[in-house]
Amino acid sequence: MSFNPRNPRPLARSRFLLERFLLRGPQYRLLLIAAVIGLISVGAGALVLTFGGFVSFPDAVWWAFLRLTDPGYLGDDEGAFVRVVSTLLTLSGYVIFLGSLVAIMTQWLNATMARLESGMTPVSRQRHVVILGFTNRTVSMIRELLLSEERVRRFLSHQGARALHIVVLVEEVNAQLRQQLRDELGALWDEGRITLRSGSPLRVDHLARVDILRAAVVLIPGSDLSAPDEGTVALDTRTVKTLLTLDQAVRDRAGGEEDPDAGAGPLLVVEIHDSRKVALARRAYRGPAEFVASDAVLSRLMAQNFRHPGLSHVYGELLSQDDGNEIYLPGAEELAGVPVEHLVAAFPRGVVLGLVRPDGPRVRPLLNPPPGTLVEATDRVVVLARRWGDVQRSARAAPAPHPRGTGALPAGPDGPRRMLLLGWSPKVPALLRELAAYPKGGGEVDIFSRVDPARRRHMLERHGLGGLDAGAGVEPGERPAADSRPPGGLRVRHLEGDFTVHTELVRADPFGYDGIIVLGGDTHRSGGEADARTILGALLLQEMAAKREHPPGILVEILDPENRRLLNRGRAEVLVTPLLVSHVLAQVALRRELRAVFDELFMARGPEISFHRASELGLDGRISFGDVLRAAASRGQTALGVRPTGSLPLLNPDRTLRWMAGSLDVVLLGTPPDRSREASTGRTPTAKPRSSSGV
Repeated sequence: MSFNPRNPRPLARSRFLLERFLLRGPQYRLLLIAAVIGLISVGAGALVLTFGGFVSFPDAVWWAFLRLTDPGYLGDDEGAFVRVVSTLLTLSGYVIFLGSLVAIMTQWLNATMARLESGMTPVSRQRHVVILGFTNRTVSMIRELLLSEERVRRFLSHQGARALHIVVLVEEVNAQLRQQLRDELGALWDEGRITLRSGSPLRVDHLARVDILRAAVVLIPGSDLSAPDEGTVALDTRTVKTLLTLDQAVRDRAGGEEDPDAGAGPLLVVEIHDSRKVALARRAYRGPAEFVASDAVLSRLMAQNFRHPGLSHVYGELLSQDDGNEIYLPGAEELAGVPVEHLVAAFPRGVVLGLVRPDGPRVRPLLNPPPGTLVEATDRVVVLARRWGDVQRSARAAPAPHPRGTGALPAGPDGPRRMLLLGWSPKVPALLRELAAYPKGGGEVDIFSRVDPARRRHMLERHGLGGLDAGAGVEPGERPAADSRPPGGLRVRHLEGDFTVHTELVRADPFGYDGIIVLGGDTHRSGGEADARTILGALLLQEMAAKREHPPGILVEILDPENRRLLNRGRAEVLVTPLLVSHVLAQVALRRELRAVFDELFMARGPEISFHRASELGLDGRISFGDVLRAAASRGQTALGVRPTGSLPLLNPDRTLRWMAGSLDVVLLGTPPDRSREASTGRTPTAKPRSSSGV
């Protein structure tokens, strides 16, 4: 007999129908068990109706049902046949009634608990903070938000919320993820303040699970960890798609209007890996948004650390809430009309960096402003202080004249400088662009990596930097020909090798350079795997540097904050780039105007933070920080702190502390000489005006 798919056998069809019935849910399984119990009760009642002396058939069925559901009735039966039937009913009750019922209810309960733990239930919140995605920045952002008590308190008061609540949307919530958060946050972990929800930011219905349209602010972090064939393009593509999804959700709430109110959606703080895509991302979401171009920020930090080793400690303190100083933006209504140089006396427990001034829909930062700049009532003063109480009105003094001159920072490193990049990452094009932007940037950069040089050149060409490539045929350790560097520009060579192998690292002659940067491996799925090679290479460098009297500065990029402690004892300077970016995102989320300040500090064409000898300011003998402030202001600069020889930088130190000028560096914020010359000759800077909406 042949099989006919249009007329399956009755048994197979019955099994198919039974399967579909049971898969509908626990309630249907219970219904099936109830039907089986009913059939058994009816059949057993019919068997004992004659021999059991029952008055009616319903009485016999009820007798069978009682024996099936409760074995305690077994001793009341009389007659051999009735007792046999009763025994069989009792055994069937254990298997069918009790066993099946417990199994179905347990399965139902487990499924319900698993569904609840998976984070599928929508939250009902308003004025909360939403983080879309779990990356190597998420935990740091949560920690930063929880530690920023004073800033969070002001943020909540402006939003009309009572308590900070953070909702994180991840691809899948599981016990491992929850335990990771508990372990990394430690005492900061609080079930009442942190909620996890499962879903994709690319789906509108999943965004509804975090009540995103009623959120006070939404953070969209990036990630340094990607597959080998992925890069910033793939990461930014996902971010832009998320922005389009959010924009669609805002339009749906507005009733399908094509152009809803620009302020209708929540405030977004978004990380973009490629600064060239900021304008594209801005068009994808028409609501209020701030964009952090992480490649530009991190390349600026690395380039500045190359020029002034030790700046990572300054940037870390400016951005972190753990300890030390941070940037505050108090109002300046009562200071309207006061010259900016008089503000030094008005904030005796802080350092005045400048002003933030509304400029239409934008916010314009005025850091290290020229003398005679008057404070307006709508301005906010940019102050470096230890706590909010140090900049409140109750802590302010009366403004007083403070002589301030004009001028540029003392000249930085002269002549071409040679840099060695160990490793490869998508940050390299932005770093090279930053180095090439310096007027004295006619230096040399050698990139030593396992990545195929042809692939590296292709990426540089995609970023419009193909003209920097020169001397490609020179072997590691060899000097290029004198004419191999483009006139007046940066020369880049691509060297192939593995810096974790001692013999190959020696072949690269790392100590023939002015500075070395070990890049974090961005082509790995986990920070631990990426940092393993980075740490190994850094340890090899430190071992080789210990045998030299004056080794060059070594800057190491780390992707996992837990690994920073592994290099703290060496000579290398460690830059935990995900930590810095997460600090920027969290602070901008709580105080939007800080975006403009960070743009000015971290982007090219703005004022620079640098180290200079106290003698360059005309100081000698035993001096205090008050003396440093006055000397810097008289030369048109702002002193942020000092760095005693052999110590870490001290920002905003006590005014009464004293040091010998000969053993002291000053942390200055000011205009580099080349930009000062541009201003004096009337040249227009090439940088676009900055705003609070992005780079």
